[in-house]
Amino acid sequence: MSEPTDSAKKNIVIQEVTEDSINVLVDGVSQQIQKKLDVLQEFMEKQAVKSLQSANNIYNIGSITNANFGYLMGQAGHDKALPAILAQSLVGEGNGWIQSLERQLIKQGITVSDQPWDVFQNYDWLIQTFLQKMSTAVGQEKSLRRFSFMAEAYQASLRYLCFIQMAQILQLNTKPKAGIISDFIQMEGEGYLDFDYTSLLLETTDILASTGLVFMAEINDFVADLNNKESDLFGTAIYLEDQRHKLISNGIPEDDKLPGLLDEYLTALVFWLRSISFIANYSLVSIKDISLDYRLGTSKNFVHLFGELDGVYGDSGSTDGDYKSKSITDSFTYSKSILLFKGSNVAAGMANLKDPKAPLSLSPLLIDQSVYSEKETQTPEIFYYTGYIKSKRQYNYAQYKNELAIRGKGEIPSNKYLTISTQNNDQPMLDELFELLEEIFAPLKIQAS
Repeated sequence: MSEPTDSAKKNIVIQEVTEDSINVLVDGVSQQIQKKLDVLQEFMEKQAVKSLQSANNIYNIGSITNANFGYLMGQAGHDKALPAILAQSLVGEGNGWIQSLERQLIKQGITVSDQPWDVFQNYDWLIQTFLQKMSTAVGQEKSLRRFSFMAEAYQASLRYLCFIQMAQILQLNTKPKAGIISDFIQMEGEGYLDFDYTSLLLETTDILASTGLVFMAEINDFVADLNNKESDLFGTAIYLEDQRHKLISNGIPEDDKLPGLLDEYLTALVFWLRSISFIANYSLVSIKDISLDYRLGTSKNFVHLFGELDGVYGDSGSTDGDYKSKSITDSFTYSKSILLFKGSNVAAGMANLKDPKAPLSLSPLLIDQSVYSEKETQTPEIFYYTGYIKSKRQYNYAQYKNELAIRGKGEIPSNKYLTISTQNNDQPMLDELFELLEEIFAPLKIQAS
């Protein structure tokens, strides 16, 4: 997704979607076509246009498929307001929203205390960091900054699900030729901030269904619900995305309506997070290094230096993020990789490495920058993939806890980014990562960036 351009506005714009038809505006002239994917694609080809506009979003013709067509059409014709069932019972002041997440985690069979940090750590680093920010003094103020923390908690969770599905796509011997995947690999600049991750999730899940690869089976049921325009999840996702887009575009004023809007958004976010509470049954681990401990006549023991990515540390006093060592007999995994294990017990997951299907490598979509650094560090530094600049042959990553920059408000000094080029003089170990990125992403780049 991206900001509508002048050229896009002069071409195809979806005005209305009914049960059987799509009303579109073409260069100022209203036309009606059947609500069928092949009809829409044929119409776009005849009009010699590559994309269409729906609400605030631009969709390339190659990124509209059977997997996301129903969602996009439902989105175009759907009310962007908070679903009525949620509007009837807004989340109020205090920690009630945290307790709601806690109760859902308990339903998942997760042991959790009523301490906020203990609840948050079940949502993994990419998400929990924004939940923590929401609980700080500044995060509880009725401000746009609080709004940004909530918006990024939603975005980070959606992106995380996409990374899990994309990681399995990268394992396929025959790589799919999909427009939305190619667009994802070649996002440029700030394109990752409002990229259509929903379509990417729908498309990758659909592709995986035909391959038999299912690492996190719960995503399938979640996606089915997300794709059902009659479901509360469908309406919630549309609301969360629409409000986030307005926030990025500096379209939400800090006036007397903001406190009410914040309560609405928190209500929707809690519903969304409860819907993905199944991720608490999985654990993230960073493998920093693997060494061989072997003497003649003894078993080969592979010593893994790893960092758990499900702990909260800092002000809470926990040090669960520090690297630890574990010796595993006759088995090893990927060095310099972020792994996802089934189960919340990291030690049990590491001990089960003899099963090649036990972990899922989320690298190079997620990387631990510290394993490529020459300086010593006690904790992982996680960065996530944000795209590729073809003219510079440069892959881009952003730190997992970067705050959302609202357009027109200036840069956020604390945000950190990582660029990976063919030669990385400051961190030579990244040269090897660049070669891996070139190899693994090349088959997925089916169209020019």
